[in-house]
Amino acid sequence: MQFTTNKDSNEELIWSLILENLPSDLSSKASASTSSFYRSKDGIECSVRKRNGDLIANCYSESDRMGQRRWTIDLKRMA
Repeated sequence: MQFTTNKDSNEELIWSLILENLPSDLSSKASASTSSFYRSKDGIECSVRKRNGDLIANCYSESDRMGQRRWTIDLKRMA
């Protein structure tokens, strides 16, 4: 799953777009208090977690050629 934002979008907007793009059964389990945004050498990333800390997805961003950021959501397998 992918979506695009302006390169200067804040974390609140990005978080809402991540939730919008997750399947509804997973977005309802995502917790902002246990999830985190962090910088990597390639850009900004986010770990989306449940309230108990279990990982739901990793989200990666990269610059596109239009001056925006393309986000990719990598869902993790659930047991």
